[in-house]
Amino acid sequence: SLVINAWESIGDRASIIRIGVRTISSADIPTSHRFPFGWSPKEQSYACLEVTDSGCGIQEEDMDKIFDPFFSTKFAGRGLGLSVVLGIVKAHDSVITVESRINEGSVFRVFFPMSAQKEKPRKEQEINEPVIVREGTVLLVEDEEGLRKMTEIALVNMGFKVLEARDGLEAVNIFKQYKDEISCLLCDLTMPRMDGWKTISALRAIRQDLPAILVSGYDEARVMEGKHSELPDFFFNKPYDLNKLADTIGRLVARKSIPRKI
Repeated sequence: SLVINAWESIGDRASIIRIGVRTISSADIPTSHRFPFGWSPKEQSYACLEVTDSGCGIQEEDMDKIFDPFFSTKFAGRGLGLSVVLGIVKAHDSVITVESRINEGSVFRVFFPMSAQKEKPRKEQEINEPVIVREGTVLLVEDEEGLRKMTEIALVNMGFKVLEARDGLEAVNIFKQYKDEISCLLCDLTMPRMDGWKTISALRAIRQDLPAILVSGYDEARVMEGKHSELPDFFFNKPYDLNKLADTIGRLVARKSIPRKI
C-alpha cells in the first residue's frame, strides 16, 4: 500500500520510488508526524522500512488525516490503503512517520521493534488452546485491488492458498469450480454487482457448510442491522489485524462443524 500510495502521488511524471531497509536506534526515530498518536518506543533498536517518492506531497492540514479510512485528496481514491497500513503497524507495536513537502515528495518510514529477548517457553494453557491450522484454500472477495493483493500476499506467506475474486459474481463462478477445495470465504461487504450478504447466501446455496468471514469499513453494529438469510461466522472491521485474521481462518479450517454465531 505504501508503494501504491507513492506511485499514485507521482501521477504521469517520470520519477523513481526508493525502498530501503536499515536498523536505527529508538532515539533517532522522528517525533513529528508520528502515528499512532501517543506511541513511545519500548526497545532500543528498530528495523526501519523506508519508502520515498518525488510526488505531489501532502498538505500540512491533511497530514493528520491520511490514515483515516476512506480519506483521499483524489476525486476517486482507493479507500483503505493507508488505513490498513496503520492497522498493521499497530498490530506489531510499531510506528510510522511521515515527512512531506508540496511538489517535492514524501517519505514514509515504518519502525518495527527488534527485541533482544529470547522466546519464552510456552505455558501449559497455551499448549491446550484451540487448534489453529495455517493451511487450506481461502476465497478472498474484495473489490479494492490494493487491499486484495496485500491480504493475498499475507495469507499465502502464512501458509494458505488464496483464490481471488473482485466481486460477488466472480466469486460465485470461482466457487462453482473449486467448491470442494475452498476451506473458507473472506468477503468484503460493500461491492459492485453483488454485495457481501448476497455473496454469502449465493455460495451457501451451493455448499451450506461453507465458513464465512465478513469484513467492512463500517462498524459491526451498523453492518449487522436487519435480518439476513445467512450470517457470517466472524466479522472483522477494516483495517483488520492480519495475524488475528489468519488465526480466525485457521480455527475455521480446523473445525468440522461451525456454529453460525456472531
